[in-house]
Amino acid sequence: MRIGVFPWTVAAFRVAGLIVAGFVFDAAAANAMTAHEIMVCSDGASKVGDAKSELTMTLTEAAGGQRVRKMQMMTKLQSDGIDNKRIIRFLSPADIKGTVSLLIEKTGGDDDMWIYLSALKKVRRLVADNKRDSFVGSDMTFGDIIGHKPTDWTHVLLREDVFDGNQVWVIESVPKDNQVKSQTGYAKRLTFVDRRSCIALKSDYWDETGALLKTIRASDIVSVDSVAKKWQFMHIDAVNQQSGHGTVIHFDLYQANQGISDDVFTPRSLEKDR
Repeated sequence: MRIGVFPWTVAAFRVAGLIVAGFVFDAAAANAMTAHEIMVCSDGASKVGDAKSELTMTLTEAAGGQRVRKMQMMTKLQSDGIDNKRIIRFLSPADIKGTVSLLIEKTGGDDDMWIYLSALKKVRRLVADNKRDSFVGSDMTFGDIIGHKPTDWTHVLLREDVFDGNQVWVIESVPKDNQVKSQTGYAKRLTFVDRRSCIALKSDYWDETGALLKTIRASDIVSVDSVAKKWQFMHIDAVNQQSGHGTVIHFDLYQANQGISDDVFTPRSLEKDR
């Protein structure tokens, strides 16, 4: 997810047709892009001004049992044009209804993360080490949801390839230091980045021991802001290769550029029923 995976003043940094803060992708300059620039492009590919969405999360056990959860998510791009704010509310079932998470990216510092646990009626602030924790029992971590900062990793372009009929760059990323490795829980990532949209179509993750941990695939890529050239996947399928557990997230509704207030993205808003 930057599951950022995810959506959303222009900084004065330009590289061969790539406006880094605006993330306007110039296909003619694609061959000149470095691995780092490709991952910066991927990080911003879905970041519209703001967005509202409704999602269904399906958790599948290795034995086949399933749990289905409904969520509402709102995102907003911050004034720097790079960092995103995201609030996710669980609507059902009853055992998780009312749980809310607030995730705020901070370039050059630790991201801010809060979670409201409805059963305890308490807002809890998370620390950097919580990024490696499972996001409410799914096969994605809080770090996957908020997104992995390109500057925290060293990137190498391994090759150009074809994945699911799409021309892609295959990028290998390793943590820039042991702190990033420890906080994310990953020793390596392999990302298949769509050359058209910069969306990560497939991401493989290796754990700290060097064993393949999980695979996340994104599909149903649609244009959500033709002017700013932004794209969004509407379906994610994550599989833990070690346990066999799986997570599917499907966007039932997605609306970009809705004029969402900044007041939505504050810790005190977590307890409000919106």
